[in-house]
Amino acid sequence: MIKRILVRCPITKKLNVTGIVIDEDLFAGARLKTKAVPCAHCGGKHAWDKKEAILAR
Repeated sequence: MIKRILVRCPITKKLNVTGIVIDEDLFAGARLKTKAVPCAHCGGKHAWDKKEAILAR
């Protein structure tokens, strides 16, 4: 099943979408490079890597 990758805003602690989707079966083995995404919650831009990412339900 295809899922959205989410990261937590370090300021508001709310989950933010990254704009990236992945098959949940492939997520564990996927190599994701560090990226920065605009935050819908605080208006900032946050860098993240795979260890900080979670899959949406």
